[in-house]
Amino acid sequence: MKINPNIKELKPSATLAINEKVKLLRSQGESVVHFGFGQSPFPIHTEIVNALKEEAANNNYLPSLGLIELRESIATYLRKWHGLDFNADTVFIGPGSKELLYQTILILEGTFLIPQGSWVSYLPQIKAKGGNFTILPTDANSDYKLDANTLASYCESNPVEQKTIILNSPNNPTGAVYSAEELKQLAAVCREYGVIVFSDEIYSRITFESATAPSIASYYPERTFIYSGMSKIFSAGGYRCGFMAIPQDFSHLKSTFQSLFSETFSAVASPVQYAGLAAFQGSEALDAYVQRNTQILSIIASYVYKKLSAAGIQCTKPEGAFYMMVDFSPFQQKLDGLGLQSSETVANYFLDQLGVALLPGSDFYFPASVPIFRLAFVDFNGADWPREPATEEGIASIEKYSPKIVEGVAKLVTFCKS
Repeated sequence: MKINPNIKELKPSATLAINEKVKLLRSQGESVVHFGFGQSPFPIHTEIVNALKEEAANNNYLPSLGLIELRESIATYLRKWHGLDFNADTVFIGPGSKELLYQTILILEGTFLIPQGSWVSYLPQIKAKGGNFTILPTDANSDYKLDANTLASYCESNPVEQKTIILNSPNNPTGAVYSAEELKQLAAVCREYGVIVFSDEIYSRITFESATAPSIASYYPERTFIYSGMSKIFSAGGYRCGFMAIPQDFSHLKSTFQSLFSETFSAVASPVQYAGLAAFQGSEALDAYVQRNTQILSIIASYVYKKLSAAGIQCTKPEGAFYMMVDFSPFQQKLDGLGLQSSETVANYFLDQLGVALLPGSDFYFPASVPIFRLAFVDFNGADWPREPATEEGIASIEKYSPKIVEGVAKLVTFCKS
């Protein structure tokens, strides 16, 4: 049987693969700290669950572009939380922002630009269609955020081709958040060279210093596509309901997206779209829930960062999302002594010998020889944490409500000190 070579070369998603492996080990009685998978640890709010229940008997096919009431509520949501002016007519619903990104990649031609330190699935999606791509270098001093000068240099050297850059803020895997000034500088370069932007904003309200993360669409609305959904902010990853908002200048693509959707996933499940309507319409209780969840993540992020940094591990400082990059380069001599020559072999060693699952940096476009890893600090049951906001919650709270986080950090620190 002949197989599309672009598809044949793909491997299972690194994040999903590590999750399956940890589940298998735990089912066999192994004790594993799961720093490898970025699923929200909090239960879905009852308002969203109840909306799903109420529509459970709804077996109608909805429009391919999505329930119009949901699209309208998302346009309102974007104005309320981000100050972005999108019309419901250019907001589309799909089975997760991941699928919508892929559908857009299928539609657009040219070269796709991925900053080093980006989500694992961007490149495989581009490779699946045989697309052209370039990994843009980033620097640890800026927590691996793309510098506008780096983008400008690439554009100057490649003036003819259509270019699309994929930005993710708050960032998976680093936890970094682009500031308004950094986005303004990137927007200026994009405008000068006509670069299209895919802005992955799936973690937009999981920010530790402000209510929302800035969006590049605020400074470059004419060529910025927005992607987000229910999975992270509303802890509904398994619902598979995402959205994209396209610029008015690209509204002529509506029929193209509609055709592609109708020939692939048809439409997102009806009950799920009504659950999405409850999420994006929001309420005082739901907003407080998201805010409290973010506060808990901020407390844990600070704890992990301080503990690992004190042990000499080089870490990005999380400003949002669930993640940080941890670099064991200061311990390279020790790793060499153990015969560990790549981030993948180190990750396997940590899992087999320490019972700690991390994702190797090579999955995030870092050189395989650098012992850098993504750490997702969500191995706890968010339902255990008290719902009341607290002004101070220290190590005692983390030890009580997130013991696996404490255990995993302690194992990594002990490894470095031994």
